Amino acid sequence: MWTSNTKKIYIFYTVITIIGLILGLIFLLSLTEANKEIIFLNINEWIQSIKNGHINSIISHIIILSSLFILSLIIIGFPLNIFLNLYNGFSIGFIIASLTTLFGVKGFLYGIIFIIITKAIYLFFSFILTISNSKYCIINIKSFFKTFKFNKDHFSILCQKNLLCIGIIICYDILLYFIGSKILTIFNFLIN
Repeated sequence: MWTSNTKKIYIFYTVITIIGLILGLIFLLSLTEANKEIIFLNINEWIQSIKNGHINSIISHIIILSSLFILSLIIIGFPLNIFLNLYNGFSIGFIIASLTTLFGVKGFLYGIIFIIITKAIYLFFSFILTISNSKYCIINIKSFFKTFKFNKDHFSILCQKNLLCIGIIICYDILLYFIGSKILTIFNFLIN
């Protein structure tokens, strides 16, 4: 249901993600030339390793998302949900800024393509998860202070959303493991 509280939560997490994106850009710009050089060398090695390797985020995504779900049950997950969105925005900003600085406009295009291929599904469903978990945390806080009556249906809906989102992310990660690097190598002409 789309209520004013839900809208506020969406706006809040969107702003947090945008702040993270800006911080990722600023972080790269604030590095010394020596540190930038090290990062650029690592990026070049990483790009070369994509051709022969696999994109494997399955374990880390399972750990992060299931931990957030469990910790949201005891309210600790609320600040962690905020941090996850901030981190996701930061990583997008940093990746795009690094590739743009290194390869110019073609690097920017490659960064966008990389984000779409490797992170879009994860970002979308983790965004839904953080919003769902945050709503559940708010319900827990309100029920603790007796301003809202806790209902088993809220927990059931939370579990269903989390399991569905985590399942979709895992399926996509498995698909990405087998064909992600092959798809990315198609666009290597942008950065060669």
